[in-house]
Amino acid sequence: MKNIPRLTANRILSSPSHGYASFITDRRQLVKIHCHSYYELFIVAQGYGTHLINSTSEPLSPGALYFIRPDDVHCYMDVTSNFKIINMIVPEETFDRLTQYLGGTFRDDLLSPPCPPHVQVSMKEFKSILTELEQLVLTKKILKEKSDVFFRITVFGLLTKYFVLSPQKSSGRTPEWLRWLSLEMLKKENFVEGLPALYRLSGKSIEHLSRACRKYLQKSPTQLINDIRLEYVVNQLQNTDEKVIAICEDAGFDSLSHFYHIFKQAYGMSPAQFRKTCRTEESGLDFADNLVYDATIPNALPFDLGLATQQG
Repeated sequence: MKNIPRLTANRILSSPSHGYASFITDRRQLVKIHCHSYYELFIVAQGYGTHLINSTSEPLSPGALYFIRPDDVHCYMDVTSNFKIINMIVPEETFDRLTQYLGGTFRDDLLSPPCPPHVQVSMKEFKSILTELEQLVLTKKILKEKSDVFFRITVFGLLTKYFVLSPQKSSGRTPEWLRWLSLEMLKKENFVEGLPALYRLSGKSIEHLSRACRKYLQKSPTQLINDIRLEYVVNQLQNTDEKVIAICEDAGFDSLSHFYHIFKQAYGMSPAQFRKTCRTEESGLDFADNLVYDATIPNALPFDLGLATQQG
C-alpha cells in the first residue's frame, strides 16, 4: 500500500545496542501504522491493547505471540500505560533458510493466511519464552557476532513449537488464482470499483468465488473489499488532512452511514476519533528515523515473574 512506512532491518541490526530481542514501549512509535522489509516475532510482555492488523482488530494481552510477515500492515491502539512488547527482527534470509530446511507446506502455511499466525501461550510457556529471550540477549552481549547461531536456534524453536507443531486452523493451500486476485484488488482502481472488479478479474462464478473466499480467506467477497478499502482509509486518515467524507468516497464507499458503521466495527472508534488519536500520539515523531529499541532484558525484567534479575 502506497505511503505506508516500510521499516528496514539494516540500520537496526547494525546498531551495537541491538540485542536480538528488544522492548518497544514508546506509545508514539506503537501507534504508527507500518510494514517491514523483514519478518518479526513479538510477544506482549505486559499490559493490554488492540492490534490493528491488515484492516482487522484483535485484542492483545500478556502472552499473545505473533509472527508478522513483511507485507503485514499493523500498529497498536488503545494500549494501557504499562503496555510492553518484546520484539525480534527475523531477516528474510534467516526465514528463507529455515523454511527451506523444514520443507513441506511450512512456508505457505505461515505466509498464505490473510492475517499473521498468532497464539496465546500459557503462563508457564510465557515465563519460559521470556527466560529464553533473556538468555539470548545475554549471549549476544557476551559472544557478539558468534551468537548468531543461538539466535537462529531461538527463532527455529519459537516457530516450530508455536506455529508448526501447534494445531492450526487450516483450510488448505490458497489457490494461485485467489492469491493473484487478492493482490490485484489492492490496486486502487480495482478496490474502488469493488465487487464488479472482483468478479470480473476472478473469471469464476459468483458462487465459486464466494466459496473460495470463505474457505481460504475466512471472509466473504464483500468483507474482502471492505477490508482493503478500510486499510486505504486508515492510511489517508494518518497521512493526509482530507475530510472524512472525501476519503470515504475516494475509497469507493457509496454510503457514508455504512462506512461509519464498518469502520467503528473494525477499529472501535469513529474515523475522526481515530485520526485525532493517531495525531496526538505521533506528534513530534519521525517514525522511520527514531525507532527506540531498549535491549535491557538481561539486566532487569520490568515485571515480577519470579525470574532471576541479578546483574553480574
